[in-house]
Amino acid sequence: MIITRGYLHEGHGALVHSVQDQGRLAVLCVFLNQRQFGPGEDYALYPRDSRHDVEFAEQVGVDVLWLARDQDVYPPGFCTEVRMPQLENALHGVTGPEVLRAQLTAVVRLIGLARAQAVYYGEQDWYKAAALRIALTDLAIGTVVETTPTKREADGLALRSLNERLRPEERRSASLIYGALQEAQELFSRHGEVEATRLLGRTSAALTRIPGFRLQYVHLVDPATLSERRRASPGDLLMAGGYFGRTRLDDAVRLPDANG
Repeated sequence: MIITRGYLHEGHGALVHSVQDQGRLAVLCVFLNQRQFGPGEDYALYPRDSRHDVEFAEQVGVDVLWLARDQDVYPPGFCTEVRMPQLENALHGVTGPEVLRAQLTAVVRLIGLARAQAVYYGEQDWYKAAALRIALTDLAIGTVVETTPTKREADGLALRSLNERLRPEERRSASLIYGALQEAQELFSRHGEVEATRLLGRTSAALTRIPGFRLQYVHLVDPATLSERRRASPGDLLMAGGYFGRTRLDDAVRLPDANG
């Protein structure tokens, strides 16, 4: 199962193919959840086009397209909330407590309604995938959370629906985010830098220099627990995010081994 806010693109198509390559039924759920928009993010401005989504889903061979409604996720009398206090109060800037709760509550409910065996995320959404994996384990829900390589444009920009809102000059600058993360990968794998403060400092400096980009956070974390690292290890997750105007972009990479 793939759960997305819609305005489908080739990144979603790659997830569909990953599901089908594993012999599973590709169920794609589009749910634009107003509760998942934090301060500075505008629900009304999120790109949306249901006709495009239906046509795209047909083109990539989705088995089931589910255009979920608010009443599907939050029916009358619904009063349950999935909370993760330890994550809510950690990793400043990644997401707010209310947003994380809304995201987890909606996804867990959609998983239950669909009886999903697995849920798929691109690696740029590793934080969401890891948080969900922890929640499902704690709740003894057997759904598997899978992550697949991030689908990117030729210049490295991670494919996201919100890219549609970038102005031409912002679009050019946005491609530099991935380059800054790659610099940290090289500093770790080729130059042996393992001190998180130095890796994060270099990455923050590079991201801050991107024209028009307002950096919100950079974190180096354990990919399984999302706890912050003091010393880097292969496979650790480097996450960064911020804004171009009112458009939020997030990205993430894994630190490679010594061979790159």
